[in-house]
Amino acid sequence: MKLFKAFYMVVLFGLTSLDVLAEGNGSWWNLGVSGSSKPQDDYNFQLSPANGVKPVTPKQQRLCRKYPELVPYIGLGAKFSISQCQYQFKNRRWNCSSHSPENVFGKIVKIACRETAFAYSITAAGVSHAIARACSDGKVAACGCDSRYKGVTHEGWQWGGCSDNIHFADQFSRKFVDAGEKGRDFRTLVNLHNNEAGRTAIRENMVRECKCHGVSEACTVRTCWRRLADFRRIGDVLKDKFDSASLVEFEQNNNRNGHNVKKGKPFRPKNKLHKPPTRADLVYYEDSPNFCNRNPDTGSLGTVGRLCNNTSLGTDGCDLMCCGRGFTSSESELEELCNCRFYWCCKVKCQSCRSRLTLHRCK
Repeated sequence: MKLFKAFYMVVLFGLTSLDVLAEGNGSWWNLGVSGSSKPQDDYNFQLSPANGVKPVTPKQQRLCRKYPELVPYIGLGAKFSISQCQYQFKNRRWNCSSHSPENVFGKIVKIACRETAFAYSITAAGVSHAIARACSDGKVAACGCDSRYKGVTHEGWQWGGCSDNIHFADQFSRKFVDAGEKGRDFRTLVNLHNNEAGRTAIRENMVRECKCHGVSEACTVRTCWRRLADFRRIGDVLKDKFDSASLVEFEQNNNRNGHNVKKGKPFRPKNKLHKPPTRADLVYYEDSPNFCNRNPDTGSLGTVGRLCNNTSLGTDGCDLMCCGRGFTSSESELEELCNCRFYWCCKVKCQSCRSRLTLHRCK
């Protein structure tokens, strides 16, 4: 508790020096670049400007002042989102990495393409996931278990236990994450839609867990609660949404004030034969770079030097990964533990085995 109080003071002190971010929505994502995966540790991310980049808007600053205990979980959600993005795209030309100080995802977020849609959705989902779990774990005073689930169902089991508080988490995520968007232009509507798609993935993939009660757990009484899916599952869902993302155009007949955003009707599919996107779908309106070559304007790092699989026909295959430039091969020696045996009690002895590994890298 003393550590958290000290952390709050550091956060609040740092917030007093923040200014408005002039350009680059989503810079709050940088809060997840460094720090421990456990907010109760000495979490080492800063809300103060770094490299001239100011990570949060005035509205986000006010929310941080109002809920200082939630700030570590914003960073934690961003951290998990970045890690999940890199996992989902590790075998693609764009592998969710950047060397840009202005934004953890780089300049690609200036383009309203598929990759940007995924970045917005996974980070919004990350904040909801981290805060909902913190609420039900009793780690913050602002919220607790989701108390909306009560009583006995028609199936005979009753609500009990501690449901993850996705209701509070979604509300906070909308206030904080969506506060990075300004205006009501087409790009803003697309970003807000993708933010909501990330939160929808969390809500729609919650699972019900139950516990039996009675003599010898005879299940004469069964209590159930709602739990968040593992964040890897959310990453898988949003990756599928990335693959089927909708290319859209602005719906000219839509309410100009944007009041139809919540109904999911601010835009329509560019291909008239496609169904309109739901609030769970990702949307974009600009083509992606090919990511084959380094391009400072788009933030593409290129694929020179990337590992590839010379036997794969997928996105990790050398033909696709290397963009037809070819690849080089080299051998390296790998040493690892093998032939491990357990001895009673309580030792495990292993041998050291060496093997040769052939690596292929794009030219």
